[in-house]
Amino acid sequence: MSEETTARPGGAPEEGAAARRPRRPWTPGRAVVPEKAFRFSPRTLGVAIGLFAVGYLVLAFQMPDYTAVSVPVQPSTLPLWLGAVLLLLAVLLLFQRAPAEAPAADTASEADGPAADTVSEADGPAASGAADGAGARLGRLEDPRWETGLFVGALCLYVAVFEPLGFVLSTALYLGSMTWYLGYRRHLVTAAVALVLPFALYAGMTWGLGVSLPSGPLPF
Repeated sequence: MSEETTARPGGAPEEGAAARRPRRPWTPGRAVVPEKAFRFSPRTLGVAIGLFAVGYLVLAFQMPDYTAVSVPVQPSTLPLWLGAVLLLLAVLLLFQRAPAEAPAADTASEADGPAADTVSEADGPAASGAADGAGARLGRLEDPRWETGLFVGALCLYVAVFEPLGFVLSTALYLGSMTWYLGYRRHLVTAAVALVLPFALYAGMTWGLGVSLPSGPLPF
């Protein structure tokens, strides 16, 4: 006849009673894998971007050059550089491997013995921190498709206000708003970079290379 385990009123087991096994903390049966932002492999994206870059370069080479006056920068100079950089990025994507998915964690059975029940308290926060770091991403929306659409819409708005506001103001507003949206909280640094960088580009293109950029309401 088996002995029954009885406990004292204070919660401690009586003499001769078997010690209770400590409860194991609950852990998910499978590793938490962060949601993929894109369902395409890097090679597929590389092929698509490469085809677009080749078509862009073909159109850029067909742009006529100025022959009546001597200018340091031709109309096709910037499109050719952009097409070359885009083609280089497409080649790099072709050699990039797809990120490996985290393997599913096997559930521990009770047949493993007391070793499977021993869980140190130091492993808990470390494991949770690793899981939180794996799921961290930029942006504020849950659906990556809406996130991508928001960035494309912001870029279209930047192009729309490029002429009336000018290069410096429109670029400063775009850089500052996108940096704030992505979560960078040092607002003084953001404002300084958003104002200094467009002005430096404007000065280099307009006064250094002689390329006319829209100034908008600014007096220069």
